[in-house]
Amino acid sequence: MSDPLRRGLHDLTRTLQRLPVILYFSWTDTKARYIRSVLGPFWLVLGTLIGVIGLGVLWTALLDMNAREYFPSLAIGLVLWQWVSGCVSQAPSTLVQQGPVIRNIDLPATFFCFGPVIGQTVTFVHNLIIVLLVLIVFPPNTGWANLVLSLLGLMLTFVNLLWVSTALAFAGARFRDLDPAVTAVMPLLFFLSPVLFRVHQLPINAAFVWLNPFSYPITAIREPLLGTPPDPLIYLVLAVSALLGWLSMVWLVGSHGKRLPFWI
Repeated sequence: MSDPLRRGLHDLTRTLQRLPVILYFSWTDTKARYIRSVLGPFWLVLGTLIGVIGLGVLWTALLDMNAREYFPSLAIGLVLWQWVSGCVSQAPSTLVQQGPVIRNIDLPATFFCFGPVIGQTVTFVHNLIIVLLVLIVFPPNTGWANLVLSLLGLMLTFVNLLWVSTALAFAGARFRDLDPAVTAVMPLLFFLSPVLFRVHQLPINAAFVWLNPFSYPITAIREPLLGTPPDPLIYLVLAVSALLGWLSMVWLVGSHGKRLPFWI
């Protein structure tokens, strides 16, 4: 095993040993943002719920769509988009914001990179309440097999988000233009991703949708919940991406982790 991979695995091992600390910081950070408020973190849920109702009513009226079919699709898609895009948008500035801590305390680099992903996942778990409510009001024909597929897509997405966030955090620490560039492109990706629509609803060739990496996790998780198992190729893409991405991440951390204090 090469030295960068060995050092990267050592960094990752030290982070996993501190996983309870990351979970504690992520939860307390979420609560701190809503300290002394009545609803606390559930303001996150209320904001997303308003968005789902507003967009759902608007789009079903404008496009003359069936509310029973559209609301579950929109609720799941919007909650997933907030989770995935939140991790990606926050990642480039993660290490820069933690600069004073990195320069003064000996902690593994992935400790700082995994924290925002887990924090966004805490928010995502809160927002699952909305998905549950919508699925109760407009129940789809899901089935246990589709539920397992959706959970598989959820796990693959989380694993991919960890390495993507780490890679973006390192790149953002080295190249400061990455953070505003990601922020600028996210609104466009929102409309190009299957959030407000489903791939089969496109009136034109949908091949271009699969050039957008956000399409894979959204489709892998949402479609089974709506009773339509997606192409197995989507799960294969996510699995291969996770494997190659984690190998690249471990090498990146091992080869450049020591340079972080000089970059930030």
